[in-house]
Amino acid sequence: MGVTTQYLRYVPGQVFGLVGTGRCVCFVTRFSQVGKFLAAPACERVLIWDLRREAKVLTLDGDVRGAVMVMEPRPTAPGSLDNSHLAAGYSDGSVVVFDLMSGQPLKFTGHRGGVSSLGWDPQGMRVASGSEDGELVVWDVVSERGMVRLRGHKGKVTRIRFLQSRNVLVSSCRDTFIKLWDLETHHCFRTLAGHRAEVWDFVLLRGDTRLISGSSDAELRVWALNFKDTEKEEVEVKKKEEGAEGPPSKMFRLDTEGAVKPKQEQDEEMKDDASILEVVRLGSVLRSRGDRVCGLQSDGRVVACHGKGPIVDLFAILTDEEVAARAAKRGRKERKRAREGSTTTTITTEAPQLADEIRKLPSLRAANKLLGVDVLSERSGMVRVAALHNDNSLALLTSEFSAKDAKREPERTPVNVFGRPGHRTEVRAVAFTSLSDQVVTASADSLKVWNRGDTQAVVTVPCGSAASLVVVPGDRHALLGTRSGHLQLIDFASATVLEDILAHEPDETATDTGVWTVALTHDGRGFVSGGSDKMVKFWKFELVKDENGQGKRLSFMQDSRALKVADQVTCVRCSSGGKFLAVATLDLKETIYFIDSLKLCHELYGKSLPATCMDFSTDSSLIVTGSKDSSLRIYGTDFGDQRRLLKNAHQGGVTDLRFIPKTHMFFSCGHDGTVKQWDADNFQRIITLEGHSGIVRCLAVCPRGAWVISGGQDRSLRLWERTQEPLVLEEEREEEMRKKEEEEGGATATQRRVLPGEDGAQAVRPTVTTHHTEKAADMILEVLGVYREQVESGGQAEPHYLMTYVYHTSDPLRLVLEVLRRVRSSELEEAILVLPLDRVLELLVVVRALLRRGWAVELAARVLVMALRVNLPQLLASATAKPVIHSLAALLPKKMQEVEDMIGFNLAGLRHLKDRAEQRSETQLFVEASQRVKESRRKKKKKDRAVKRVLMAL
Repeated sequence: MGVTTQYLRYVPGQVFGLVGTGRCVCFVTRFSQVGKFLAAPACERVLIWDLRREAKVLTLDGDVRGAVMVMEPRPTAPGSLDNSHLAAGYSDGSVVVFDLMSGQPLKFTGHRGGVSSLGWDPQGMRVASGSEDGELVVWDVVSERGMVRLRGHKGKVTRIRFLQSRNVLVSSCRDTFIKLWDLETHHCFRTLAGHRAEVWDFVLLRGDTRLISGSSDAELRVWALNFKDTEKEEVEVKKKEEGAEGPPSKMFRLDTEGAVKPKQEQDEEMKDDASILEVVRLGSVLRSRGDRVCGLQSDGRVVACHGKGPIVDLFAILTDEEVAARAAKRGRKERKRAREGSTTTTITTEAPQLADEIRKLPSLRAANKLLGVDVLSERSGMVRVAALHNDNSLALLTSEFSAKDAKREPERTPVNVFGRPGHRTEVRAVAFTSLSDQVVTASADSLKVWNRGDTQAVVTVPCGSAASLVVVPGDRHALLGTRSGHLQLIDFASATVLEDILAHEPDETATDTGVWTVALTHDGRGFVSGGSDKMVKFWKFELVKDENGQGKRLSFMQDSRALKVADQVTCVRCSSGGKFLAVATLDLKETIYFIDSLKLCHELYGKSLPATCMDFSTDSSLIVTGSKDSSLRIYGTDFGDQRRLLKNAHQGGVTDLRFIPKTHMFFSCGHDGTVKQWDADNFQRIITLEGHSGIVRCLAVCPRGAWVISGGQDRSLRLWERTQEPLVLEEEREEEMRKKEEEEGGATATQRRVLPGEDGAQAVRPTVTTHHTEKAADMILEVLGVYREQVESGGQAEPHYLMTYVYHTSDPLRLVLEVLRRVRSSELEEAILVLPLDRVLELLVVVRALLRRGWAVELAARVLVMALRVNLPQLLASATAKPVIHSLAALLPKKMQEVEDMIGFNLAGLRHLKDRAEQRSETQLFVEASQRVKESRRKKKKKDRAVKRVLMAL
């Protein structure tokens, strides 16, 4: 048997350079501070930002591979200001509830598509999620399990909201419908079909009596929701108010399609005698732009609406007193116009109209296109709008609640824009310093220097659109090649551009320009550049006199040597020994020259697309090239022979590669969003590092090989750290095969077992079969077998290793209980569903033993109900199972009554303690107030006596 090669594993490290990447942003309240903290999605994480300090205070990681698509903060509890939880929906169908104090995640898995909407109930006990597959799932956060799955939509669910006063869920979808679901009976009792295009968002206002929906046009449609079980007098009054006809307005009108329909036709469209809800279309509110609605947010007082552009439209929702005052004022104006007019009789009314309930506020203009907004109105009348831009930055906009809408282009300056922690565009080049303590990155607008330890940006320098980057020896300067053909020398200390020279000017026939590649020479005294002018130029560093001071500064000048090639240069590399110069061009070949004489050494052919990157090994014996044809090629520099062709190394093309210093191992990245490590000696792929969403543009390896940094299209910088954990290729391949089977097996989650009563129903079970539930079922089967062996032997059998070494118990029943407790609550039901019938009978015997001992009664009851619901007909037909079921039927109500009595007794005791604490606090407050009064009187008397003594002395 040959010697097995072992490597050291690279693991994901810190992720930085992100401010916000998703399509949502929301205010969160921590430590009773409202409007200070902001939550923004950052790829697979959620970042909590402090708006005042412009600092990241918390990073929430749910250990999910997908990206965050939607977030929703938990509503504050009565008497409290802290919404201590935040729900996040991911692109892989997971829902994670984070604790904002500790950062602990609670994960639910139940969707086959990405989660597109989330909503909390008013009590914060349940969270509902909607996905791209058109299904809704309601999750119980307290018991950590799914409650019901609702099916009825035929497209992506765009918004979910709970009614405040009823157990009703409202959902909108791209199928143009808005549905209202009764969560007690689990059915849809009303569907709003008044939209002709997709419904992208909606909000509920004025105590759930108004619904504002946004579609693909410039209008926000306003609906009145009237439940028929309310008092008849209020219903009649509302009908009269809603039926009042008013003059048409440019901002508020009854119909959006042109001609106004008769009121009878509108009532016939919206009337539904079978529903407990009456829906009346009140009219429309016009936005400032005609694009589709991308988001609607409201805090009950102000509604913020934004589209694909940078404009945020604000609407004020007036109170009943303000509505009555506006209606009375309008009535007085109508009567005044009637008296001044020529008509003798004019019917006027002071009934509130839509224009009296909603008032347009001045629109706000953000600095860039918007991905998401959130609104917060303060008691002082200030309206704060948090905006997430599509350029990886956040902004805080302000307005006044009393401001009037001026008919002009919105002009507002953001109060606070912060994006210093990240680049505005995707990272195009990255490099380590010689000590590996800092990382230098460049994008289309700026160059940043980061501390590797705390991942903070210490230097930011505006620059040209970067195409290549190297750190000059000494770690004080960076050399940048731009897409405009310039070479820029940047000083870190002064954060200025010292030199800006047009180095490569293409001819008139060139379609694109730029300095595509820059490489340092082996001695660090100069560098080589290549660009679109088909020239390879040599440069050397020099010290020149500083115009602003007495000292000298670094500069560079062109050497007398230059190399003319046949086509544009895509990559240039110098060997570490100072012997070879490799040049890659667009004519599908790489040429190796002797760097001293510039004579031809080797020409490398065989590609179908041009090479984009290449690198020499430290000993200059190997050169690896990567091209757009998704392949890597390993060549020897002694004869120029191709050692190995690695096909399909990166799907879509290879973008960058780097050797690990003093080894023959190298890293590569590409369009498939992965970073891969390879061994150029045995031509094996060592490990695949996943994390980026989108193209990985560049990577760099530190001089010691301990860290690898990669930057990509998602604007994130990811640090990969080498550990001391050995990695064996055979074991790594087995692990990759297992993950691949699990991902392919994830398709089995769509093959749901149909339970009795679920075929064609709107409400079905919320769980899905995943590899986690299969593992849980295997665990349950294993411990059931151990329990059976121990019981059949009468306790004489040797204890199983699970009992001795894992769970540390000698009781087999305790072993089963511990395993059931360790199964996640959201996966327990699906794990029971996959058990075979004979094992279900053994599980019922275990449940009966648990109930008799009074252990985990609630868990045992849940397992029992789920097992019986699925297998009751087969169990009743079994003579063995019938006595077990009858004994459980007599035992379960008694045990549940005991638990209920215990909970009621504890609840009464807690209420008594609460009353005593309140009385004690009131008495204490009274005593403290009395003491303060006595103290103030004593000080006053002392002051009077002092004044009297002074007067007597005078």
